[in-house]
Amino acid sequence: MAPAFIPLEHQKTKFYQRERESKGFIELSEEQLSELARKVYKKQETMADTLPYGKEKTSKLERYQSTLQYLTSPYIHLDLRTFDERVAFLIMMLDPNLLTFKEFLKIDLISISKITEAKNEKERNRLTSMRNQTILAYQAAVREKIGFFDAKLLKYEELFFKRFFSEKELVTEVGMNSQDILIIKAKSLKDFNSISDKRYADLVHIAQTWLSLAPIKYNSNVAAYSVTEQKKLLGIIDTAEQLALFILLVDSDLDMLRIYEEESMMQNVESRIIEQFGYYNQELLPLERKFHDRFCPDKKISIWSK
Repeated sequence: MAPAFIPLEHQKTKFYQRERESKGFIELSEEQLSELARKVYKKQETMADTLPYGKEKTSKLERYQSTLQYLTSPYIHLDLRTFDERVAFLIMMLDPNLLTFKEFLKIDLISISKITEAKNEKERNRLTSMRNQTILAYQAAVREKIGFFDAKLLKYEELFFKRFFSEKELVTEVGMNSQDILIIKAKSLKDFNSISDKRYADLVHIAQTWLSLAPIKYNSNVAAYSVTEQKKLLGIIDTAEQLALFILLVDSDLDMLRIYEEESMMQNVESRIIEQFGYYNQELLPLERKFHDRFCPDKKISIWSK
């Protein structure tokens, strides 16, 4: 007879009781991860003996519940000594493709700060409603793909990705808010003078290689995420290189600057850039001007250029 299930919320609470012990998988080596993978595979093979409907017919939610029950067993410390080992086991057992994290990357979630800064209560309520709808849609998408939603697991999947996969795997779908961090950095950049001509040639090669590997849907949001979150993978070392590479990835011909030079009204500038690129941020225009002056000052941007 299969063991009786403890209420799911109780299991989740019990499982995360030790999360303060987490060190973000820093102390978990690649060798230990491989050993964990073997333990996961072994557990998957034996799970059919403990679930009520057998291996193939058991729902994903029941597998999640059974895995939590296993990981909160008083004897589990003999195999999995730390919380990081246990949460890594949970991820590899039930969401090895990190869909909880990757689905979150796709959404455009309105920030709490934007809601707080809204001009009146009506606007705050509207933005709050939009945020809540986005969260509900995200949760539904995760449940559809892996059979359950665990809000706390999101944080650990992000840490897991950054520890083991960030420098190996190209992220290809990222929401619009991924540009926020990069744009803040753009405001503080005075120039690109710290990048030598030789280093610029290296960045051009990195961009060309990256774009040759990227899918068609690779866009400005993916580029923003890549240069801010995957610096080691791209081989970039500072803010100036991040921003230079971002321009090389999304607008190496400086078309945004060309549109700005050609139009006499900012309204027209904005509409044309949105039409061509699908987004507009005024902070990118002075950034492209600095890029032009440093790396291609002889490049003629428009008929009005000197």
